[in-house]
Amino acid sequence: MKKVSFLLVLLMSLMLLVVGCVSEGGDESGGETDSDSSSGEEEEEADVETEVEPTDVETPDEFTFGAATVGGFWYTLAGAMSDAMSDKFEGTSTTVVEGGSVSNLLGLGEGTFHIGFSNGQTVPEALNGEKAFDEPIENVSTLATLYPNVFHIAVREDSDIYSVEDLEGKTVSPGIKGYSGELAFQEILELNGMSYDSLDGIEYIGTADGADLLRDGHIDAIAGMLAAPVSTFQELDTTVGIRLIPLSEETVTSLNDANEGYLPFSIEEGTYPNTEEAVNTVAGYTVLLANDDMISEDVAYELTKMVVENQGAWANISNVMSEFNAEFSVENNVGNLHPGAEKYYKEVGALE
Repeated sequence: MKKVSFLLVLLMSLMLLVVGCVSEGGDESGGETDSDSSSGEEEEEADVETEVEPTDVETPDEFTFGAATVGGFWYTLAGAMSDAMSDKFEGTSTTVVEGGSVSNLLGLGEGTFHIGFSNGQTVPEALNGEKAFDEPIENVSTLATLYPNVFHIAVREDSDIYSVEDLEGKTVSPGIKGYSGELAFQEILELNGMSYDSLDGIEYIGTADGADLLRDGHIDAIAGMLAAPVSTFQELDTTVGIRLIPLSEETVTSLNDANEGYLPFSIEEGTYPNTEEAVNTVAGYTVLLANDDMISEDVAYELTKMVVENQGAWANISNVMSEFNAEFSVENNVGNLHPGAEKYYKEVGALE
């Protein structure tokens, strides 16, 4: 039976990865992250000590957790949370499956996953049945909003690019094709009366490799949805120096009007060594979602409590989780809260 179970999980994982690639020409993979991790690099092992009290609420025998590829922050965080879930829900196990922002939502909607990560700007698309989603997904809600993936446009400090419009005729890396950063970049170009045809060239490449091209003068800019600060950009700023290109207020407002998952965000002074003033942009927040039909109110309450009250453990894995708490989660929520999560946030005073 164990061999059969393993083969089924492997097959399910492969099918979800195919779905993710087909859905929008690609999908967040967690190793991207360029959207899903703080630097796009493999996460180092960290001490993760959680404090959970076992509960006797009725739970599934096994949870399935939609994360992302091995090496990305989503996969690492899902592994740490699944360990805590084993302590919280004694006698259960959790299988972490590689996926991505779109494929995780599809899996949640279909009942393949009990819980999973996604990007905040993808949630309204799923709820409304837009873009990668042929029909609305109505049985998914939020447990917690965790951290922002911030839209960056970085150029060399000696560049003549100071606005989105100045990218005309330039060569840009928008990250990996089909990832959230590229999709956001395309929308931003369109809102500024531009398209890829306005540029001299596009380089589909990861953040670290893109930084090498920018350093050597082979491209003019890097764009992406990244958890700030990006260590690759910090290093680049201390060597050749970089500038971050702001988005206009009109662009930020238009993005939010079209998709509530794009929230206004300011990259603060000092985030990078040469950032001397705040940079106006948007962010899409990583969210932990649940299938409403598979996760009861009691289980959702206990899951939300576990995630919020072990913030310190998650922050030890990556400092992108340093600002996360109950109030942060509620303030940046997009879409519907699970009734169990809502109960917890009201109990701790984060929600009226």
